[in-house]
Amino acid sequence: MPSDMKPPAGRQNFMRGNLRIAATIATTIAAGTVLATTASATPQAQFAAADAACGHHTKGSSAYYENCRSTSVRIRVFTTSGTYYEGCVRPYTDTELGPTINIRDSEYVNTNVSDCRWL
Repeated sequence: MPSDMKPPAGRQNFMRGNLRIAATIATTIAAGTVLATTASATPQAQFAAADAACGHHTKGSSAYYENCRSTSVRIRVFTTSGTYYEGCVRPYTDTELGPTINIRDSEYVNTNVSDCRWL
């Protein structure tokens, strides 16, 4: 840079100071990200991950409903033909509902399992 285009000495120090501040902020943000990532390994985060697995999901070409509750529940199963049926699943089970070509979705209905067809 030609000498006539350089900022005055005071301005150069000001710019270096801004660079130091920017570097400090970036380091602080990066450290905060590491701490936040480490904090996500808490039991609450583990429970949230377990909750995400509950309910309707697929494995390969089969549809499942995972009941993470301590009681049996009634669920509604939606088929790809546009109909649905209800059935019950036992506590802490991952129940296969059928092939994904036939099962579109499933959802929790309630805990009333009287007169219920067990899936």
